Amino acid sequence: MTIRNAASMPAYLSEWEVRGYHGCGNVQELLGTLTGRNAIICGNGQGVFEELAQAQAALDEPVIFAVNDVGMFLPHIDHWASLHTDNLGAWKAVRWLNCKSTAKTVYHGVDTRPHVDYVWDRLSPQMALSGYFAMQLAWIMGAERIVLAGCPGEQTRRFFEAAPRDDFGYGGHSSHSDHGIRQQVEQEMKRLPDFKQAVRSMSGWTQAFFGGL
Repeated sequence: MTIRNAASMPAYLSEWEVRGYHGCGNVQELLGTLTGRNAIICGNGQGVFEELAQAQAALDEPVIFAVNDVGMFLPHIDHWASLHTDNLGAWKAVRWLNCKSTAKTVYHGVDTRPHVDYVWDRLSPQMALSGYFAMQLAWIMGAERIVLAGCPGEQTRRFFEAAPRDDFGYGGHSSHSDHGIRQQVEQEMKRLPDFKQAVRSMSGWTQAFFGGL
């Protein structure tokens, strides 16, 4: 499992630079491909399936991004992103068993693996959590509106849990890890106000921060 915090690679060492970000990897052909499109980022928070349905009803032909575990159970995914690159291979296998969709799904990670289509190598700066990482990818790829579903940024339970975990921070509470995540999100959105303006959320702290749909 690989989890990285914000990178700091100088732009002059990068292979591409767009919308406030730069990096390396085989992703150049993706840049700008979502220009003018709407994207929904589906995280693992409780209510993700209902929030996805609501967002789909409100948006015109949105592009669907799955984040981590939830991708195993969504009927349609255009892009599946995770900072847990090795886990993504196992999740992909479960989806293959569960989902009968023949639509193509594109897989995004931060390490080169056989199951990853696009490697976002040394993305700078890089968000520390997979949901915010997927939000970055949608922005870098040119999305005009980005809606967070199941990404409340709070210690609510995940869709597959009976109770929320209390050992991890998503940004919306007062733990040390929450503070670090919140600070990173706030700093990035202050640095890139057009990015913040493009994002909306269906619930939680992220809805309070970005605004609702």
